[in-house]
Amino acid sequence: MIKTSESWIFESVHLHGFEMLFAIVLLVLFVQLYYRFHRQVKRLIEDSPVPMMLVESKSGKLLISNAVAARVLGVRRVGRYYLLPGTLNQSFIIELMDYFTHNNSAVYKIDWPLSANQSVRVEVYARATDYHGKRCWLFYITPYKQNADDMTKQVHSLSVIKSAFDNLSELIFVKGTNGEKLFTNRAFDHFWGERFDEGMHEITGVDKGRASHRHWTVDLSGRSCLLETHQSLLMSPQGEPLGMLGISHDVTDWHDIQRNLRDEMEKRRDTEVALAQSDTILQNILEASPDSIGIFNQSLIYQACNKPFVKKLGISDVNDLIGRRLQDVISAEAYKKLSESDHQVLKESVSQRYIEQVVHSNGEMTWYDVVKSPFRDPASGTNGVLVMARDVSERYLAEQKLAEANQELERLSFIDGLTQIANRRRFDEQLDLLWHLHIREQRPLTIMLCDIDNFKGFNDLYGHQQGDEALIGVAQAFKRVITRSSDCVARYGGEEFAFILPNTTVDGAKVLAQRIHTEVESLAIPHQGSQVKPYVTVSIGFVTFVPQPSDSPDSMVALADSALYRAKAQGRNQTCLHHTSSN
Repeated sequence: MIKTSESWIFESVHLHGFEMLFAIVLLVLFVQLYYRFHRQVKRLIEDSPVPMMLVESKSGKLLISNAVAARVLGVRRVGRYYLLPGTLNQSFIIELMDYFTHNNSAVYKIDWPLSANQSVRVEVYARATDYHGKRCWLFYITPYKQNADDMTKQVHSLSVIKSAFDNLSELIFVKGTNGEKLFTNRAFDHFWGERFDEGMHEITGVDKGRASHRHWTVDLSGRSCLLETHQSLLMSPQGEPLGMLGISHDVTDWHDIQRNLRDEMEKRRDTEVALAQSDTILQNILEASPDSIGIFNQSLIYQACNKPFVKKLGISDVNDLIGRRLQDVISAEAYKKLSESDHQVLKESVSQRYIEQVVHSNGEMTWYDVVKSPFRDPASGTNGVLVMARDVSERYLAEQKLAEANQELERLSFIDGLTQIANRRRFDEQLDLLWHLHIREQRPLTIMLCDIDNFKGFNDLYGHQQGDEALIGVAQAFKRVITRSSDCVARYGGEEFAFILPNTTVDGAKVLAQRIHTEVESLAIPHQGSQVKPYVTVSIGFVTFVPQPSDSPDSMVALADSALYRAKAQGRNQTCLHHTSSN
């Protein structure tokens, strides 16, 4: 059958229409597959258990990220846009893309900055891809895993710390949350031997943060010892208990000094009683007495005296005074010192007692315990005065030396030997005193702990001599900062210092903390080993609240210590307030 031209035309038009329809269907399917693929890519990134980011190659713009990246890397989502941490800029991402452009199969280890003072070590993997027609890089980021070298360095660091503890004379132990022994230093092992359960016995009250206790025990040789033990709970930055730290000091020698001092005071009191009894007896003894004794009548004429008496007055012989008035044989200036009391005893018939200091011509000084009492001559019935003077120079000097020794002993027991500011014992006693005062008056009390940043690195770099000088300089800076006599700054231990600020609010404590930072920085003590500044800086943690009867000073110190730990964890050279504080 022969087709007409009209039928050819019809069939041709019908065929072209079918091809066009087929092409449109293919195009729709392609577009659907295209967008489905990109949705799956986006979902893959968002649902990934590791941090992932899709970045446009040309601009470095962050197109897609996930929740893990937000949590680990600080990536934020604002509306439809993803933003890097404020410390990062586009050049950082562009440098990453440039690195992987030339090292496509490599792994890049970097410190990803989260803030100005905090970063996290990560490993970055990347591959190039296309997304919505744009050339992009897909980044996989995982936390850095320590290698053998890193582990070796960490083990070496722990070995150094253990060596430092082993060289301390204090008995140190650390035990876990279940009471298991984690660490003891050499002094602890030498003292307790196999009796480590006794050495790590928990003190009542340590569950509140810190506790102290004194008790008698014996060492391995059987020697009786008085131990002063401090135990503290070890807490993680999240506030979870990690274990317990115990430090014991042998204070037997200090206890013996205190006991000997008490015995000496008892002996001194007994001596004073004996001297008082001797004074009563010696009133009726003249020539037989080694003490200076003289008697004069109401006309001031001496009727009797002994050699010690005239020697005390600077008169050569007893006969030079008997039957004469005193003003006739000694200088007017010397007599003026004695005459007032002589006339007063005669007039009022009341005994007088005083200490007289005599300076001899050779410059030596003698102290006399002088007693002037009314005296009645039984033979003549006339009134007079009995003068007795005892040389108490030895006793006076002994009392003076004992008083000086007591003052020095008291000062040393409350002063840190290196920095010459208050020590831990003074801090504890002052806190206990102020604690009860603030409970009664219901006023805010601030406890502040301050730590020199990277001080171990300072000692390692400059030596312990320079470290001691730095501690002294910082301590003096602290003394300049506090202006109230009621404030207390103490060396709490090592490079840690503590402040007690009575009747001080949070705002007042913040002002003082800033003054501390400024004063320490003004010292400009070089510290090239610091991770914060090229000079010495400090970290501060404090807590402020009105104490209640149910609270304890140790718990308040523990809260300040927790705030200090957070200040150091956040990068150091800053002040952190514990969140429970209140004005």
